[in-house]
Amino acid sequence: MQIYPRVALAVSMLLVGVGAEQYKPKDVPVEYSASVQAVGPMGAAATNVKIHIDRFTADRDRTTLMNALRTDGYQAFLPALRQAPVVGSIAVKDQKWDLRWAHQEMRDLGQIVTVATDSPVFFSGGGRVDAKPRAGYEVAVIRIEVDTIGMGKGTFAPAAHVKPNADATGVQIDDYGGQPLPITMVTRVLQ
Repeated sequence: MQIYPRVALAVSMLLVGVGAEQYKPKDVPVEYSASVQAVGPMGAAATNVKIHIDRFTADRDRTTLMNALRTDGYQAFLPALRQAPVVGSIAVKDQKWDLRWAHQEMRDLGQIVTVATDSPVFFSGGGRVDAKPRAGYEVAVIRIEVDTIGMGKGTFAPAAHVKPNADATGVQIDDYGGQPLPITMVTRVLQ
């Protein structure tokens, strides 16, 4: 009979220990690995993007950026973004870009993480003879939806233009290639 209280105590101590080690969505630094696929008239390509977040953008910096976008548009937003502190990086193979924006929205079963660079990563379809001008597409935006263990999917706009949405409560992304590329799988990298 006395073995049961000891087993219960051992199990509860084990669960407390495990709970302390589990990932909490607000923990930073955090890194994600994302599988990106591009399909177009010339064929298909796939690559892996590493998303490393040292910290999320501070509320005062978010407010500054959003106010610049709402009041004076993209022409004011881009310089403000370039002056924002570096909050992480994204990498494709051996190339790396600084993140100037990292934001998360908590959801019941996970979170939505949005990150942005202050320069484009590549122009999907930009090498075509009849490609449209690249001016105005100077940022890259990644949006991922991950569950409580850090797995999910998302989108990647490797060269984008940002503008306020219809009611000016958020942003709308215009991707150079017409549509953001699908991220078919996201996993949180264990550190």
